[in-house]
Amino acid sequence: MKATFVNVGYGDCILLQNENGYTALIDGGSDLESEFAGDPYRIRASDYLKEQHISHLDAVFISHIHEDHVCGLEKVLNSVTADVIYAPYPLDVFTGARPLTPLPDAARSVPLYTAALNAFVRILRHAEAQGTPVKTLKAGSRLQLTDQISAQVLTPRNRELQQYTDRLRRIYAPDSTDTEITELLTLLDATSNQTSMLLKITDGRNVLLDAADSCPNIWDEVPVSLLQNVNVLKLPHHGQRDCIDEALMKRMPLEYVITTSASDRRYNSANAEVYEKLTAWLSDRPLRFLFTDEREYPPYFSQPDGFRATTLLMNSDGIQVEFVK
Repeated sequence: MKATFVNVGYGDCILLQNENGYTALIDGGSDLESEFAGDPYRIRASDYLKEQHISHLDAVFISHIHEDHVCGLEKVLNSVTADVIYAPYPLDVFTGARPLTPLPDAARSVPLYTAALNAFVRILRHAEAQGTPVKTLKAGSRLQLTDQISAQVLTPRNRELQQYTDRLRRIYAPDSTDTEITELLTLLDATSNQTSMLLKITDGRNVLLDAADSCPNIWDEVPVSLLQNVNVLKLPHHGQRDCIDEALMKRMPLEYVITTSASDRRYNSANAEVYEKLTAWLSDRPLRFLFTDEREYPPYFSQPDGFRATTLLMNSDGIQVEFVK
């Protein structure tokens, strides 16, 4: 299996491929011009796929609704075909959904969340028009992606998902007022990470845990036994302080930890405290830190030439890292 973490700045975009041509995409990064303008290494998901001559995806996974995960997918799905799209939400919630706009005095992050919610609905409409099935995955769902590669969904928890979908149903109700819509958008924005899929992807001895923005504080219903063979971790929540838990991380035979965060480390992402703690907790094993948008992060990482993506080639002999320029 080849897992490529595209440098979309602050955001997630992971390409999964195998030698037989299977190709899947997990999230699509941002669509904000400011995320890419003037940076020679960051690249939009759609542009990266074009450069790699990828015009078809066997599967697309949408981890949850936030701008830095969903909005870049629109351009992707307007330029490639897909066999199936997976998301963690019951799709009937979005029947008859209309574009939403928060009030001007909404918190700064709320318009970004609203853009992602509207983009998600447009993705559903586009999929319907193209005849692309969209399927709901829940905690406990299992998929056999290829003969060798399987995926298992470990979160979200039912109670957070139910609360979230109840709010979505209310926000799309015909009698919702502008004030109520803005209040609900604010709550949805604040709780969307709790609905994020935690995906365990297994290929033989190599196991990638893609945490998206699912943080350990909501992993209490995940059987610990399912984490005991994870050797590659995509850190939750872009490496912010809430992304680690000592007891859980010590259970994983981690070899690689990768952070999908912008090099400006905004919102306290790629937080140095995270790597200090992981280094201390896991001092009994060789551990390599990787970053999608850093060039120098002493003492954890150095790749001064810059790169557009980080590829992990996983096979029975181990894992090799390549930086795509």
